[in-house]
Amino acid sequence: MPKLSGVSAVDRPLPLSRSAYLRIQQAIRDGAIGQGTLYSENELAQTLGMSRTPVREALIALAREGLVEISSQRGFRLRQLSAEQRQEIFDLRLLLEPFSARKLALTAGETEVRRLREIVDAQAELSEAAHQSAFLALDEDFHLLIPELLGLERTRDTMASLRGAMWLMGFEALALPRRYAAVIAEHRAVVDAVAAGDPDAAATAIHEHITNTCAAVLPPGEAPGDGREK
Repeated sequence: MPKLSGVSAVDRPLPLSRSAYLRIQQAIRDGAIGQGTLYSENELAQTLGMSRTPVREALIALAREGLVEISSQRGFRLRQLSAEQRQEIFDLRLLLEPFSARKLALTAGETEVRRLREIVDAQAELSEAAHQSAFLALDEDFHLLIPELLGLERTRDTMASLRGAMWLMGFEALALPRRYAAVIAEHRAVVDAVAAGDPDAAATAIHEHITNTCAAVLPPGEAPGDGREK
Protein backbone atom coordinates (compact mmCIF):
# COMPACT_ATOMS: atom_id res chain seq x y z
CA MET A 1 0.00 0.00 0.00
CA PRO A 2 1.29 3.53 -0.73
CA LYS A 3 2.55 5.61 2.19
CA LEU A 4 0.44 8.56 3.23
CA SER A 5 2.00 11.98 2.97
CA GLY A 6 0.83 15.33 4.21
CA VAL A 7 -0.92 13.79 7.22
CA SER A 8 0.42 14.82 10.60
CA ALA A 9 0.17 12.76 13.76
CA VAL A 10 -2.41 13.69 16.38
CA ASP A 11 -0.85 15.51 19.31
CA ARG A 12 -1.31 13.47 22.42
CA PRO A 13 -2.24 15.39 25.56
CA LEU A 14 0.27 15.36 28.39
CA PRO A 15 -0.40 12.81 31.13
CA LEU A 16 -1.96 14.51 34.13
CA SER A 17 1.03 13.71 36.34
CA ARG A 18 3.36 15.40 33.84
CA SER A 19 1.08 18.39 33.55
CA ALA A 20 0.97 18.67 37.35
CA TYR A 21 4.76 18.36 37.50
CA LEU A 22 5.25 21.24 35.05
CA ARG A 23 2.70 23.45 36.81
CA ILE A 24 4.27 22.86 40.24
CA GLN A 25 7.76 23.37 38.82
CA GLN A 26 6.64 26.70 37.34
CA ALA A 27 5.09 27.76 40.65
CA ILE A 28 8.36 27.04 42.45
CA ARG A 29 10.35 29.03 39.91
CA ASP A 30 7.92 31.96 40.05
CA GLY A 31 7.87 32.05 43.83
CA ALA A 32 4.17 31.14 44.13
CA ILE A 33 5.35 28.20 46.25
CA GLY A 34 7.78 29.61 48.77
CA GLN A 35 10.15 28.53 51.48
CA GLY A 36 9.05 27.87 55.03
CA THR A 37 5.46 26.80 54.33
CA LEU A 38 3.87 23.36 54.58
CA TYR A 39 1.44 23.02 51.67
CA SER A 40 -1.52 20.65 51.46
CA GLU A 41 -1.55 18.09 48.66
CA ASN A 42 -5.35 18.18 48.67
CA GLU A 43 -5.48 21.96 48.28
CA LEU A 44 -2.89 21.83 45.51
CA ALA A 45 -4.90 19.18 43.69
CA GLN A 46 -8.03 21.34 43.96
CA THR A 47 -6.13 24.38 42.69
CA LEU A 48 -4.87 22.40 39.70
CA GLY A 49 -8.30 20.90 39.06
CA MET A 50 -6.97 17.35 39.38
CA SER A 51 -7.33 14.34 41.62
CA ARG A 52 -4.66 13.70 44.26
CA THR A 53 -3.08 10.80 42.35
CA PRO A 54 -1.35 12.75 39.53
CA VAL A 55 -0.40 15.52 41.96
CA ARG A 56 1.12 12.96 44.31
CA GLU A 57 3.06 11.39 41.42
CA ALA A 58 4.36 14.84 40.41
CA LEU A 59 5.47 15.61 43.96
CA ILE A 60 7.27 12.27 44.21
CA ALA A 61 9.16 13.12 41.01
CA LEU A 62 10.08 16.55 42.38
CA ALA A 63 11.19 14.96 45.65
CA ARG A 64 13.50 12.62 43.73
CA GLU A 65 15.04 15.70 42.13
CA GLY A 66 15.64 17.21 45.55
CA LEU A 67 13.22 20.12 45.13
CA VAL A 68 10.51 19.22 47.65
CA GLU A 69 10.12 17.19 50.82
CA ILE A 70 6.91 15.21 51.27
CA SER A 71 5.34 15.16 54.72
CA SER A 72 3.71 12.06 56.15
CA GLN A 73 0.67 14.25 56.85
CA ARG A 74 -0.15 14.62 53.13
CA GLY A 75 1.69 17.86 52.75
CA PHE A 76 4.90 19.06 51.17
CA ARG A 77 7.40 21.89 51.51
CA LEU A 78 10.33 23.17 49.54
CA ARG A 79 13.64 21.64 50.46
CA GLN A 80 15.98 23.85 52.48
CA LEU A 81 19.47 24.05 51.04
CA SER A 82 22.44 24.29 53.37
CA ALA A 83 25.19 26.84 52.80
CA GLU A 84 27.41 24.02 51.53
CA GLN A 85 24.77 22.85 49.05
CA ARG A 86 24.23 26.35 47.72
CA GLN A 87 27.96 26.84 47.33
CA GLU A 88 28.22 23.52 45.49
CA ILE A 89 25.63 24.65 42.94
CA PHE A 90 27.72 27.67 41.99
CA ASP A 91 30.95 25.68 42.05
CA LEU A 92 29.46 23.24 39.54
CA ARG A 93 28.15 26.05 37.36
CA LEU A 94 31.64 27.56 37.32
CA LEU A 95 32.98 24.26 36.02
CA LEU A 96 30.33 23.53 33.39
CA GLU A 97 29.35 26.87 31.93
CA PRO A 98 32.79 28.29 31.03
CA PHE A 99 33.56 24.91 29.48
CA SER A 100 30.42 25.13 27.31
CA ALA A 101 30.93 28.80 26.39
CA ARG A 102 34.52 28.09 25.37
CA LYS A 103 33.47 25.23 23.08
CA LEU A 104 30.66 27.26 21.53
CA ALA A 105 33.00 30.15 20.73
CA LEU A 106 35.10 27.73 18.70
CA THR A 107 32.20 26.42 16.62
CA ALA A 108 29.30 28.91 16.60
CA GLY A 109 27.99 30.29 13.33
CA GLU A 110 25.55 33.07 12.58
CA THR A 111 22.51 30.97 13.49
CA GLU A 112 23.80 30.09 16.96
CA VAL A 113 24.81 33.68 17.70
CA ARG A 114 21.44 34.96 16.47
CA ARG A 115 19.52 32.60 18.76
CA LEU A 116 21.51 33.73 21.79
CA ARG A 117 21.08 37.41 20.88
CA GLU A 118 17.34 36.96 20.48
CA ILE A 119 17.05 35.77 24.08
CA VAL A 120 19.10 38.69 25.44
CA ASP A 121 17.13 41.17 23.32
CA ALA A 122 13.89 39.69 24.66
CA GLN A 123 15.18 40.15 28.21
CA ALA A 124 16.04 43.77 27.50
CA GLU A 125 12.49 44.45 26.28
CA LEU A 126 10.90 43.29 29.53
CA SER A 127 9.77 45.67 32.23
CA GLU A 128 11.76 44.95 35.37
CA ALA A 129 8.87 45.46 37.77
CA ALA A 130 6.16 43.65 35.80
CA HIS A 131 7.95 40.73 34.18
CA GLN A 132 10.35 39.19 36.69
CA SER A 133 9.01 35.69 36.00
CA ALA A 134 9.45 36.05 32.24
CA PHE A 135 12.93 37.51 32.74
CA LEU A 136 13.90 34.54 34.86
CA ALA A 137 12.54 32.09 32.28
CA LEU A 138 14.59 33.77 29.55
CA ASP A 139 17.65 33.71 31.79
CA GLU A 140 17.25 29.96 32.09
CA ASP A 141 16.74 29.63 28.32
CA PHE A 142 19.97 31.53 27.70
CA HIS A 143 22.13 29.37 29.93
CA LEU A 144 20.66 26.07 28.76
CA LEU A 145 20.80 27.01 25.08
CA ILE A 146 24.61 27.10 25.09
CA PRO A 147 25.14 23.36 25.71
CA GLU A 148 22.05 22.60 23.63
CA LEU A 149 23.60 24.28 20.59
CA LEU A 150 26.66 22.09 21.09
CA GLY A 151 24.63 18.90 21.36
CA LEU A 152 25.98 18.35 24.89
CA GLU A 153 22.94 16.54 26.28
CA ARG A 154 24.47 15.39 29.56
CA THR A 155 25.92 18.82 30.23
CA ARG A 156 22.57 20.44 29.50
CA ASP A 157 20.70 17.99 31.74
CA THR A 158 23.13 18.59 34.58
CA MET A 159 22.85 22.34 34.17
CA ALA A 160 19.04 22.06 34.12
CA SER A 161 19.12 20.20 37.43
CA LEU A 162 21.31 22.94 38.90
CA ARG A 163 18.88 25.60 37.68
CA GLY A 164 16.10 23.74 39.46
CA ALA A 165 18.10 23.71 42.69
CA MET A 166 18.69 27.45 42.36
CA TRP A 167 14.93 28.04 42.52
CA LEU A 168 15.13 26.90 46.14
CA MET A 169 17.14 30.00 46.98
CA GLY A 170 14.00 32.01 46.45
CA PHE A 171 12.33 33.96 43.67
CA GLU A 172 13.68 37.31 44.84
CA ALA A 173 17.26 36.05 44.88
CA LEU A 174 16.96 34.58 41.39
CA ALA A 175 15.17 37.55 39.86
CA LEU A 176 17.75 39.95 41.35
CA PRO A 177 16.02 43.19 40.38
CA ARG A 178 19.04 45.18 41.53
CA ARG A 179 21.08 43.32 38.90
CA TYR A 180 18.54 43.47 36.09
CA ALA A 181 20.58 45.69 33.77
CA ALA A 182 23.84 44.04 34.80
CA VAL A 183 22.58 40.57 33.90
CA ILE A 184 21.65 41.75 30.41
CA ALA A 185 25.06 43.40 29.94
CA GLU A 186 26.83 40.25 31.17
CA HIS A 187 24.81 38.06 28.81
CA ARG A 188 25.68 40.37 25.91
CA ALA A 189 29.38 40.09 26.79
CA VAL A 190 29.11 36.30 26.53
CA VAL A 191 27.37 36.50 23.15
CA ASP A 192 29.85 39.07 21.82
CA ALA A 193 32.76 36.80 22.76
CA VAL A 194 31.08 33.80 21.11
CA ALA A 195 30.37 35.86 17.99
CA ALA A 196 34.02 36.96 17.88
CA GLY A 197 35.15 33.34 18.09
CA ASP A 198 37.18 34.13 21.24
CA PRO A 199 36.99 31.10 23.57
CA ASP A 200 39.01 32.71 26.38
CA ALA A 201 36.81 35.81 26.40
CA ALA A 202 33.65 33.69 26.31
CA ALA A 203 34.78 31.55 29.25
CA THR A 204 35.84 34.65 31.21
CA ALA A 205 32.58 36.50 30.49
CA ILE A 206 30.34 33.69 31.70
CA HIS A 207 32.61 33.02 34.69
CA GLU A 208 32.31 36.67 35.74
CA HIS A 209 28.54 36.56 35.21
CA ILE A 210 28.11 33.51 37.47
CA THR A 211 30.52 34.95 40.06
CA ASN A 212 28.54 38.21 40.17
CA THR A 213 25.26 36.33 40.54
CA CYS A 214 26.79 34.23 43.30
CA ALA A 215 27.97 37.33 45.16
CA ALA A 216 24.46 38.80 44.93
CA VAL A 217 22.69 35.61 46.06
CA LEU A 218 24.93 34.18 48.75
CA PRO A 219 25.76 35.98 52.01
CA PRO A 220 29.35 37.20 52.46
CA GLY A 221 31.69 34.33 53.23
CA GLU A 222 29.57 31.73 51.43
CA ALA A 223 30.64 32.49 47.85
CA PRO A 224 32.77 29.93 46.02
CA GLY A 225 36.45 30.48 45.49
CA ASP A 226 37.53 32.57 42.54
CA GLY A 227 39.38 29.86 40.68
CA ARG A 228 39.28 30.76 37.00
CA GLU A 229 38.58 28.48 34.07
CA LYS A 230 41.88 28.01 32.27
